[in-house]
Amino acid sequence: MINANEYGFLPQNNAHKNSEALQKAVDMGGVIQITNPGIYKISEQIEIGDNTKLVFCEGTILQREASESGINRCAFINKGALKGEYNRNIKIVGLHLEGNGVESNDFGVNSRIAGLRAQVAMIYVKNLKIDKFECHGLLEKDYAIQVSAFKNISLNDLYITGNKDGVHLGWGDGFVISNGRFRTFDDPIALNAFDYATSNTHVGWIENGIIENCVDLDDNSTTGFFCRILGGAWCRWYKGMQVQHSDTVAVNGRTYRVLMNPKDGKLYTSHTPPCHEKGIMQYDGINWTVVRDTEELNCGCRNITIRNCSLQKKRNIGIAISLNYDTYARSYYPGCVCIPQSGITLDNIVLENDVDTLLHSTYPSENITLKNIDFKNSKLCFDAVSKADGAVYPEVEIKTENVIFYESTIQASPKHPIKICVIK
Repeated sequence: MINANEYGFLPQNNAHKNSEALQKAVDMGGVIQITNPGIYKISEQIEIGDNTKLVFCEGTILQREASESGINRCAFINKGALKGEYNRNIKIVGLHLEGNGVESNDFGVNSRIAGLRAQVAMIYVKNLKIDKFECHGLLEKDYAIQVSAFKNISLNDLYITGNKDGVHLGWGDGFVISNGRFRTFDDPIALNAFDYATSNTHVGWIENGIIENCVDLDDNSTTGFFCRILGGAWCRWYKGMQVQHSDTVAVNGRTYRVLMNPKDGKLYTSHTPPCHEKGIMQYDGINWTVVRDTEELNCGCRNITIRNCSLQKKRNIGIAISLNYDTYARSYYPGCVCIPQSGITLDNIVLENDVDTLLHSTYPSENITLKNIDFKNSKLCFDAVSKADGAVYPEVEIKTENVIFYESTIQASPKHPIKICVIK
């Protein structure tokens, strides 16, 4: 068992010295403890390897300071993230992190991993546990926790406040997010199998997850949703195709994405297929980033249960299953096939404030289950995105059990039909 305080990680030391000391202790692996409560400054990224448990005692607060290098990276990351190599058996307990006006500026065209933007990032990780986690002071670009390319993760007892996403998941299988309190301007929880190229490190299916006992805390203003669920569909690269920022293609056994300026809404003609193995390269004036070694052509979320959650904040939409189609991202490339997002269950979702629409789906979906919900003045809405006019929307079977609907609860577009089946 290692005590990081004995390595020089101390409240009275400066941020750079504390970062070096904590990294030295973490490099030892095993159980690393911080036993002296106090406020600790850190300025450099802490990298965590296999079979490591990092435990902060009660009363310990980590405050970020700007890095001496001028590049502020994630506060914590796993060692294999940049190499695309999996780390296993990482546990962080009792981390209380204050952004203190510092957020990651290591993203975009010059980033080490496009789409990496969090205080705590775990990319390529198996058997991850984060428990008793607090994060405050998120600015407009940083997520609190970002996890992608994962297998079997548990995020429990969370308290997150600030301006960006609380928990942001990408491609992975097997997760539990439990006992969370969120007061974030943007999404408290994002299940983004597909997202902007500068917001997700990967595209791929998010499967077999549970969100339970979480609260969307009341606040004066907000954007986004309590939970956003995103999918996407793309095609194989072909000569002369028109692409924009975040467009995705499969070619040469890999998946690539476009990194350009989304604000100009410009389309680019691609004449040369991307073929590099890692990182970001330019072809025909188009920046392409490698995201996965696969030629899979779609992604989404399936077998997801959201249960025993309270929505205390006034929102337009509580839970969104979305198809994006704007200059930042087209999650449907014209002519592609959208695989429906399926197996979504909402159980005992309590509306404690005005939520105009509890569930809004604009992405092809199927097999949705609703249990133990009083919709009150809220709606259940299924729309089709007109710009994605080639997307096929199958009939959505919605199973209900102990659900109270009202006259104006259900709204469905003719292009996105639904069928209600009551379970007795």
